[in-house]
Amino acid sequence: MIHIYADESGCLGFDFTKSGTKKHMLITFLILRECRPIISLVKKVTLSLPKLRMKKGAYLHAHYEKPITIKRLLKGLATKDVTIATIRFDKQKVLMPSNPNVLYSNMVVTLLNSLYAEGIIKESDEINFISSRRNTSKKLNDDFTKSIERFRNNDCFHSYILPARDDKCLQAVDFVSWAMWQKYENKDETYSEIITDKIVKEYVMDR
Repeated sequence: MIHIYADESGCLGFDFTKSGTKKHMLITFLILRECRPIISLVKKVTLSLPKLRMKKGAYLHAHYEKPITIKRLLKGLATKDVTIATIRFDKQKVLMPSNPNVLYSNMVVTLLNSLYAEGIIKESDEINFISSRRNTSKKLNDDFTKSIERFRNNDCFHSYILPARDDKCLQAVDFVSWAMWQKYENKDETYSEIITDKIVKEYVMDR
C-alpha cells in the first residue's frame, strides 16, 4: 500500500490588485509506505512545543510555527523513507481559468500522471490518496474526490479528504509544502534544501 498525502500552498485567486493574491499555486505530495514513522515524528515535534501552544485541540501548522520547529520536523522527514513531488502553476503567465477549482483538480491529476509515467508509482500499486480539506462545501469536496478517482477508474486507487488536525501525516506534508512554497514564491531555499534528497519531481504546469 502506498499513501500519498497532498497539501497546497498559495491560492486560486487571479486578482493581483488584492494584497493576498499570490503568484504561484503549489501542490505537494508526500509519498510513503509506512505511516507510523511519520506519525511518531509529528508527535515528537508536537511534544517539544510549549503546552500552552498546543492546548484546545491545536495541531502542527507550518504557518504558525517558529523556524526551529519547522526545521526540526523537516530534518526528521529527511531521515525517513519518503519521497516528495510538487507541481506549481505560475498564475502570472496564463489566463485565468473559468473554474479555479477545476484547475486544482487538474494539477493533482497532472502530477499523478507524471509519477505513473516515470514509474515512481506503478499501475499495480494500491494507492490511498489523502488530501487536506480545503473547502467547507460538501459538494466541492465530493466533486474533487470523484474527479481524482475517475482519473484512475480502478479498484487500486482510493481518494479521501480529511481535516489536517485529524491526520498527522497531513500535518507533515503541510510543512513540506510550506518549505517548497518558500523556495518558489519567496526565493528562500533554507527549508527546502533540508529535504532536497527526498524530492523526486518538481513539475511546472504552464497551461
